[in-house]
Amino acid sequence: MRALCWNCRGIDNPATVRELRELAKIYAPTVLCILETQIAKTRVENLRYTLGFDNCFAVASSGRSGGLGVFWNNNVMVKVNHFSQYHIDAEFAEPEKDKWRLTFMYGEAKRNLRHRTWELMKFMRGESDLPWLCMGDFNEILRREEQFGANDREEYLMEGFREAVDVCGLCDIGYRGLDWTWEKKVSGGNYVRVRLDRALATSNWCNLFPFAKLRHLAAVKSDHCPILLSTEQADDSRRIHSRGRPFRYEIMWETHKTLIPMVESFWKR
Repeated sequence: MRALCWNCRGIDNPATVRELRELAKIYAPTVLCILETQIAKTRVENLRYTLGFDNCFAVASSGRSGGLGVFWNNNVMVKVNHFSQYHIDAEFAEPEKDKWRLTFMYGEAKRNLRHRTWELMKFMRGESDLPWLCMGDFNEILRREEQFGANDREEYLMEGFREAVDVCGLCDIGYRGLDWTWEKKVSGGNYVRVRLDRALATSNWCNLFPFAKLRHLAAVKSDHCPILLSTEQADDSRRIHSRGRPFRYEIMWETHKTLIPMVESFWKR
């Protein structure tokens, strides 16, 4: 199974929809979740035809803020248990496989209200003994090492997140790719880069899927990276490699003085 989650920062832009459709085509996720849709519930649900899915469950945005959508096909059984502006919680079952629980999370953006997300996680923990995975944009980090650049985060915010993770019996499953999933340009031309998007799982989920891995992908139309979870041992990257040699970008290239002129020259051609 593959689960793709992306904070797309608004889905009313045709270019964003095209990029989302391309991600769905390349990685063929079993389930796809988009965060911060910023459009009405019915418009999100209608995207299932464009994206090539049979089913969708959406949570309406509040004006130009929030909004969630989950898409899946008929080859997987999905039962939505409950939802809010911060989450969609569902049970998943594939043929001849054990049932498990997947919660897509969107952490409260306002720092003084972020405790609501942690309280919700603690509440959900006691609802079921099923193997549990939480995946999404938590809008917070667990350790200072997960932020690069200016604007250090307050310790009490990270402590609140760590406490919720501990109470819920969750652990970070790790990742492959860039060390951050969100970036923003700040004064002076520098960037702040933070690992806000992740997957957390209980021990019984990790035992159920011992070969699970998470990859940080690249996207253009959002300041967040999509994250792709694969529960199988086979490497999903084979789908991409079969199309030809993959392009790889090295951050160190940005330190070379000729990079920008070279890119501009080739782009104009």
